[in-house]
Amino acid sequence: MSVDVICIGEAMGEISFDPLGNAGVKVGGDTFNTAIYLGRLGITCAFASAVGKDPFGEQIRSLLKANQVCDAFLISTDQANTGLYSITNRADGERFFHYWRNQSAARQTISLASPADIQALEDAPWLYLSGISLHVLEDDTTLLFHILQAHKDKGGKIAFDGNFRPKLWSGKEEQARETYARITALSDVVMPTFDDEQLLWGDETAQDTMNRIANLGPALIVVKQGEQGCLLYEDEEISHIPIPGPVTPVDTTAAGDSFNAGFLAGLLKGQDGVTATLSGHKLAGKVITHRGAIIPADLMTDL
Repeated sequence: MSVDVICIGEAMGEISFDPLGNAGVKVGGDTFNTAIYLGRLGITCAFASAVGKDPFGEQIRSLLKANQVCDAFLISTDQANTGLYSITNRADGERFFHYWRNQSAARQTISLASPADIQALEDAPWLYLSGISLHVLEDDTTLLFHILQAHKDKGGKIAFDGNFRPKLWSGKEEQARETYARITALSDVVMPTFDDEQLLWGDETAQDTMNRIANLGPALIVVKQGEQGCLLYEDEEISHIPIPGPVTPVDTTAAGDSFNAGFLAGLLKGQDGVTATLSGHKLAGKVITHRGAIIPADLMTDL
């Protein structure tokens, strides 16, 4: 199957607790969430990862198919289980995560990939991955960057979201900075969140983040700043793109993931950076007013 974008990363079982302590069981993951929303927005995309032969792995594959996302690059293995995480939400929508992923199947995505899978990654028009993808695949960093470089050499484009999580890189911050800088230099589109970049790099302002990333070469950068909107770098010019209207969050899970989907979908449909940023704002604004990383598809009909 020919696809426009292959999203690379990790999908996990999700146990969520609302402010009253009620629990729900779903699946999610940053690049996985983006792939689902891209599929709903009419973009031909695929999700590349590995899952266990367990109920969570089956649910991940089922959800991809239900949202028209190609699962040809989703590897099922009995060598490891699908990872698991929990989300606890406060009343103001802020969330807290706990993870059980150190031995997850997703860590074997590259080592289990077939030569045909590797070739497909190299030949895809776009690859999308995140800082979490880099952490999950760190055992195969050398091969991952070989694939990314081959992809670039063939004219492919890369989109990257730093999505830095301090717990994942605890004690390895310098490794994280080196790896992030390396992939940023390969990327065409970079979509970081300022708060994350501040934690990793010590940036004082979103403008500092923008300048640092632009110096590495990406042509299009959007720095997400939550309710403050975004800074956009396009055609060597910087502009501020505010959120179209006030939004009262219920659950901020997948705010950045859904923004990235709206933004990338806009670009792939021919929108300029400003219009694509507004598309990202609109989708993220809808997602955070409902509970859970992946909202029901019928809530997106106007998008």
